[in-house]
Amino acid sequence: MSKKLKVMQVVTYGGHSLSSNGSVSLTLKAEYSELTKTIQVIQMLNEDVAVKAKLAGQKPMKLGSFKIKDIKIDGDGESVLKFAGISDYVEMDNLNLLPLANEENKLFQILLECETEATDEGNEEENENG
Repeated sequence: MSKKLKVMQVVTYGGHSLSSNGSVSLTLKAEYSELTKTIQVIQMLNEDVAVKAKLAGQKPMKLGSFKIKDIKIDGDGESVLKFAGISDYVEMDNLNLLPLANEENKLFQILLECETEATDEGNEEENENG
């Protein structure tokens, strides 16, 4: 049985890169106010995560499918989310539209979605109660 996870978070763009082998890395940064959302993202480790972005005054756009590579939370509660993907599954043109740090509206919303397998413990409880 699979479970769908969704996390909506406000972030700033921390850059992206494309390697010659087609691997893409994407960095997003979140402020302290988004810490609880970052902790929810930890549940998405080792899953294919669909990332969508909504910039101010624009329609949501797909950024692609990524794996979470790294999540760091500093002493101030600010977090850095690093994603790894393959160019075949990433919308490179849309990554180039993300606002740079010097732009007026550098904050934007992302939606992270993935499907995870329910644990066996949950299934046993259902059988006992069912």
